[in-house]
Amino acid sequence: MDFGWPELRTVGEFDGLVKYGRTLRPGQDPVEVLVAEKRREDALRAEDLGVTRWLWPDLPRFAPVAARLRSRFRKI
Repeated sequence: MDFGWPELRTVGEFDGLVKYGRTLRPGQDPVEVLVAEKRREDALRAEDLGVTRWLWPDLPRFAPVAARLRSRFRKI
């Protein structure tokens, strides 16, 4: 994950989508990358971590993403 708020048991992922294209290893299928990402996110959720994702188009109007983040914050 790209961002973390350990005291609130929440992580954030900025999906730039590059990992599904030009940064693939030779012969690597984008589906492999996507499945690995899903498994990693499942592992985070299994640890009772809140997960929020956002994309480039979300940045100019970030308030909805911030609201999603706050809704996932967990008190320890």
